Amino acid sequence: MAKITLKYIKGNVPENLSELLSNADEQDMRILIALMMTADDDGETADASTLAELIGAEAPEIEASLKFWRGAGVISVTRSAAKKSKPDAEAQKKQELPKNAHRNGAVEKSNGVSPYATEELAALFEKRRVTAQFIDEAQRVVGKTFNSYDTGIVAGIVDQLGFEEEAVLHILAYTTRLGKKGLRYSEKLAISFYDEGITTASEVGERIAKIERSAELVGQIKTLFGAGNRELSRTEKTLFEKWTQKFGYDTDVVRLAYDITIDNIQKPAPKYADAILQKWYDEGLRTAEDVARFENDKKQANAQDDKSYDLDDFYEAALERSFKDLK
Repeated sequence: MAKITLKYIKGNVPENLSELLSNADEQDMRILIALMMTADDDGETADASTLAELIGAEAPEIEASLKFWRGAGVISVTRSAAKKSKPDAEAQKKQELPKNAHRNGAVEKSNGVSPYATEELAALFEKRRVTAQFIDEAQRVVGKTFNSYDTGIVAGIVDQLGFEEEAVLHILAYTTRLGKKGLRYSEKLAISFYDEGITTASEVGERIAKIERSAELVGQIKTLFGAGNRELSRTEKTLFEKWTQKFGYDTDVVRLAYDITIDNIQKPAPKYADAILQKWYDEGLRTAEDVARFENDKKQANAQDDKSYDLDDFYEAALERSFKDLK
């Protein structure tokens, strides 16, 4: 169990408060408020499990925000000594895995990069594991001067996760275009790429281009399904991104599924359209031309089946009349 203590109590605030708040995301702020509300006169506050219950967050989210506030110097975390037990075979195997192994090869890194002390950062630059030129360019891309916490994040993505420096610059440029200059979002995006095994500049650049293209297509699909200016539901967002990212469909293909949906049930239902698109994807259809050809062949086959059925009925009726005439 870890004891969490607020360093700023009884009206004290950090000198760089405005900068800290600009780097914090919504979840960080919710957790800070919960820490402040549960703190006693000595600053000792709720532990991670209590915080999770209070605000309904998952443990990894709590840990990530606590790491942020600890790195910013707002809280201290003291972990009680625990009795060491002999690790089982699986735990021992994990300990022997390389530090930067990817999820698909070994380890999933889900809680972010570990913070650095000042001397640790200095050692990174001295040993050229991270270059000063990279940090300078990262600040230029984001458009702000990094504090030690910011520097630790971008350095950790290179040092701990094994990203190429240019790959990190791609991530920073993308998140800056989104208007997210706080580095927490960049860190989370880097971790998601890491868990997919994407760490090189070319891989990251290609993945980001795909994400941006998907965002453009999702906007068009949103209009197609009559969502207007309202925010998409979680289900809609998941389905639209699935069609554009996983399936790789453009709006021409989605429009064909939309038309069939309207013809069959007279309303724009994303789940109904998803069943159609899933079938096309499973059939190996990738373009509007593929779909049009497939649907046309299906119609012709159905028409032939209907024709055969009609002829069978005709012959059966004729045979029945002939039998009656013979009698």
